[in-house]
Amino acid sequence: GRGQIAAGREASADSLYRIASLTKPITASAVLISEQAGRLSRTDKINRFLPFPEPAPTIDELIKHVPGLPDYLATPAYQNGRTSPTTVETLLSLIQPWDGVRRYQYSNSHAILSGAALQKVNGLRYEDVVQRDIFVPAGMSRSSFALPPASESFSFSSATHPSWNYAAGGVTSTAPDMNRFNQALLSNAFGFGAVESFDRSAGGVTSFGMGSGVSGGDLRFTHTGLVDSYGSYSVIFPADRASIVV
Repeated sequence: GRGQIAAGREASADSLYRIASLTKPITASAVLISEQAGRLSRTDKINRFLPFPEPAPTIDELIKHVPGLPDYLATPAYQNGRTSPTTVETLLSLIQPWDGVRRYQYSNSHAILSGAALQKVNGLRYEDVVQRDIFVPAGMSRSSFALPPASESFSFSSATHPSWNYAAGGVTSTAPDMNRFNQALLSNAFGFGAVESFDRSAGGVTSFGMGSGVSGGDLRFTHTGLVDSYGSYSVIFPADRASIVV
């Protein structure tokens, strides 16, 4: 395909792209790694780590989009300020309380809370937790939280700053790196269990952050992403130990 349409520049196999919501399984996997290390439990309520009124969802409920919290992307603060850097504290201030109704509705707000909890329990920036626990072990050397340079992939003058997407969608990566992440999941390289072993009863969403489904009798796990004009898609086929990322 084309990396830059107007210039006619070809995209390479290792071109950098904003992967948007494919960040969420990375966040969820980092949560599971911190759970393995005894820093938190998926059954912990989020207000163990962050100010949040009762009723408060558990971390696992956030990963599985159980609460259906209003999406902070719909707020005027995001719409009007997203091209400039922001802080985690600002993002948290945009998240509304939960009324306790289990909506099973997708929301970027859930991952913001999960990422902030990861910061709290690890004593590190979320980005540094992901670098240590995900990027390095999986060999994702091209992945980061920086915008792709103008010389690679697409270039937009009004791109949303990654700090606004944070743990919900802030990662920049390549297709090979994301396949390395998927293969780490398939091989249990992170040590939190086989992907097939996770509960899929919460609308098909798993604790490692990907949705599940069965097609032609075969189980698969998927996630999509969209930010500005970047689109991404990832699918894992556990029976074949294979994955595809576009």
